[in-house]
Amino acid sequence: MNFSDYFERVEFDQSDKKNLSFYSFAAQDTDDLVGAKVAILHVPEDRYAEQRSHVKFEQILEETLKLFPHGYEPRIAVLGTLRLGETKEDTEAAIAEIVAELVRCRTVPLIIGGSKDLTYAAYKAFENLEEVVNLTSIDPCLNIDSDSNAYVGRIVKTQPNYLFNFSNLGYQTYYVDPEELNIAEELYFDVYRLGELRGNIIKSEPIIRGSEVFSVSLDSIKASDFTSSAHPQPNGFYAEEICQTFRYAGLSEKLKVVLITDLTEKNNQRDLALLGQMIWCLVDGLYARRSEIPNANNSDFLKYRVSIKDDEFNLIFYKSLRTDRWWMEVPVPPEYGNRYSKHHLIPCDFEDYQSSANDDLPDRWWRAYKKMI
Repeated sequence: MNFSDYFERVEFDQSDKKNLSFYSFAAQDTDDLVGAKVAILHVPEDRYAEQRSHVKFEQILEETLKLFPHGYEPRIAVLGTLRLGETKEDTEAAIAEIVAELVRCRTVPLIIGGSKDLTYAAYKAFENLEEVVNLTSIDPCLNIDSDSNAYVGRIVKTQPNYLFNFSNLGYQTYYVDPEELNIAEELYFDVYRLGELRGNIIKSEPIIRGSEVFSVSLDSIKASDFTSSAHPQPNGFYAEEICQTFRYAGLSEKLKVVLITDLTEKNNQRDLALLGQMIWCLVDGLYARRSEIPNANNSDFLKYRVSIKDDEFNLIFYKSLRTDRWWMEVPVPPEYGNRYSKHHLIPCDFEDYQSSANDDLPDRWWRAYKKMI
């Protein structure tokens, strides 16, 4: 793919070479991505939203350049600013094509700017790849209401469908139509109120670890910590909590696409600095990744068997001895073995194991099981 056909090159100050080593290029083909773990692209598509999204992209990059890597030499491709299509649908098609190409190259696209609806375009890349995926959003809204053209609703209605699971982290109840919660329950989606995660952000780690697509609306950050979102909120996550979720995303071997959305042109220096730190946390996680595939024959894992409900269910858990992370097996019906093969191991936490040990079926296991049958 010739990236210069899609992007305007972005110029930014790279005078301080001792810190993060970004490189900007007018790529002629995908060979230029060799060695790049992440590719950053700016998408100033604001036709979905009320707010303009023409952010100071080069200043975000310069803020990131001020930060120090620890124990690695990062190579990060900066593709530039996407040339928008004549219509929103043209832009979506371009994003889907670009993301699919980056995924094939094992480079994580980081999309900055635009509204949360761009998540639909990122999902369409996996439709092109015919790959079933999990999507996690951090957002005060659920975006499931298909009548309002919300992006999750659009994804659910798209056929053939390649969405296995949708998870929302930090929705705020007063912004959510009760009907959306009913739909989420009927579709066995995982949704978590802000109050469940504030002060306990570690609970988000298994959800993020199991996701290929990670979409973060800046509306989810408390306005006292970030004022440049499209709709600044009095309540939300603290800056350090959002940064932690980006490191969880970087550490996840499944992660393939990241979006930072709902950023407007009113950004100030403090907000630009936070965006740089979020990118740093993602990159730091990417370079700290460890390959962990739970297996009973692997000495790095402990295997636990738990029988519950008078042996009606037999659950299998794995615990990593290197990272203390947990997974559980969910049986896949034989007729769906190929489609759901990579979803039979569900990231979980110690609380799920404790729940099963107390003869309770973990909600996470049950929802995954119901989606497969």
